[in-house]
Amino acid sequence: MYRRANVTDVDEIAKIPNIDFSKEEIIEYLKNGAKYLYVYENESNNIVNATFFGSDAIDDDSYDSEIYGMYTRNIKDKEIVNSEVLFYTKKELFEKGFRNLIVWCDEKNEKMKKFLKSSGGIESKKRENNNRIEVAYTYELIDYPEE
Repeated sequence: MYRRANVTDVDEIAKIPNIDFSKEEIIEYLKNGAKYLYVYENESNNIVNATFFGSDAIDDDSYDSEIYGMYTRNIKDKEIVNSEVLFYTKKELFEKGFRNLIVWCDEKNEKMKKFLKSSGGIESKKRENNNRIEVAYTYELIDYPEE
């Protein structure tokens, strides 16, 4: 189940591997109305993904929304979860009035680049960020039908 995160989720979110946010930062993120944090729970109601997105860290006026980070536990169905999370995130953004989306990933992360491209993302540009090269994938948001 994909849903908006709340403060009671913070401990479990903070345990997701490679997450770039501390518990305190996650709480502050939840308080910021311009940013969204959604989680994906498996059948056992365990949080297996946290996705941070919003509109306030955009480097380019051409895009009105951005996924800042998608963090998924190392689980058997990781690709399926990521596909569902991206679908629901794009749907949620569209329903909130956003019309396009940008997602940055490390140029060396071949798995993520392949995933973003296979999900309809268009490689649009590159930038340097913290001494690494990042690639942008962009999406035009549409009215997404229910699955």
